[in-house]
Amino acid sequence: MDDLMKIKLLLLIDDDKQDKLLGLIKEDTEARLVSYMNQDGGILKTVPDDLSWVVRELVIQRFNRIGDEGKKSSTESDVTTTWDTDDLVQYDVYFKQYRNKVGGKGIARLI
Repeated sequence: MDDLMKIKLLLLIDDDKQDKLLGLIKEDTEARLVSYMNQDGGILKTVPDDLSWVVRELVIQRFNRIGDEGKKSSTESDVTTTWDTDDLVQYDVYFKQYRNKVGGKGIARLI
């Protein structure tokens, strides 16, 4: 089962009406993750397979936030939803471990 099918299953979507939107969100999410993980000089071109679950979770979060962009919270009846201002923060521990594995901690030179 590919990632799009897994995302749709988690969102309980059983048609193809949202496929283009979910594909765009997935593409943007992957680009953000690659950019983030390359901050320390890495040369990743794609998100590592062992972090594909993070991509799925971030896509679902972004999809569920459509219509509430820019808000920190939303209330409907008795239900309040609050979002982090940076949705990558909750997964930072996984990214740091990978970034350290790929990019190291840099080089210090004494002159």
